[in-house]
Amino acid sequence: MTSGVYRIGTVAEMVGVPRNTLLAWERRYGLLDPDRTVGGYRAYTDDDVAKLRRIKGLVDRGYKISEAVALAGRSGPEGHAPPRWADDALLALRAEMLDRLIAFDRAGAEAVRRRLHLFSFQQGIEAVYLPLLREVGEGWHAGTVTVAQEHFASAFCREQFTSMLHKLEGGPESGPLAVCAGVPGELHELGLLAVAVQLALRGWRISYLGADLPPEDLAAAVHTQKASLVCQSVVLRQHGSALVAYARRLRALLDPGVRLVIGGAGAVDLVGAVPGVEVAHHVDAVLSD
Repeated sequence: MTSGVYRIGTVAEMVGVPRNTLLAWERRYGLLDPDRTVGGYRAYTDDDVAKLRRIKGLVDRGYKISEAVALAGRSGPEGHAPPRWADDALLALRAEMLDRLIAFDRAGAEAVRRRLHLFSFQQGIEAVYLPLLREVGEGWHAGTVTVAQEHFASAFCREQFTSMLHKLEGGPESGPLAVCAGVPGELHELGLLAVAVQLALRGWRISYLGADLPPEDLAAAVHTQKASLVCQSVVLRQHGSALVAYARRLRALLDPGVRLVIGGAGAVDLVGAVPGVEVAHHVDAVLSD
């Protein structure tokens, strides 16, 4: 399977990975050594494209790029990775971290966090931090978790999401730009931070503006930065039609080509309410179009 010869720009489109990311993978991991055309351009074969697609598929499933490169080299023709023991280990780590945080034991929680280095950011977010936050929230509603415990756990998780985004350097510089910002009056931002990290992992460049932002300021920032996507999160359901009115106002302020996606438990009233406003509850839904 060596009939095709492709330039890197074409390969980037075929695989769904930005050009600069492919070059970084080549430099850092030596996964490919493409030939050169007469003009000096990289020339990729069908085999190269197939290998990159296997790696991209593994990264999308939550593997670190270093893991994905190693697994792609060990995988069979269909690109199946070896079975993993991750689920049980992540469940145990989540339970231990929850116990530490409820006990205000930061050193213990940090020790658990350090053991998460075996897993990808995506796995940590989806299998540990977000489920842990849901458990804490449910405990607070049931009266088994105090406000102080909820704040302590939330602050710890916020630090982890912020650290992830920092280590990712806000996503690749060449990626399309997504602005992540909270709606007015919404102070909960952990879900929004998690989405920002996940978008950065998928190749987006992130401009994170934080919670409680007026629509005029948000629209101006989006226009100035030439963003193509706006992501927002609403945890608490707002009274009456306040959220619908806000979404309608923001949609009118944004350029028509900018996607506006709002998610979270409080976004239920937006479903089908405002043309041009998408409601999504997972990063995969944000990237489905």
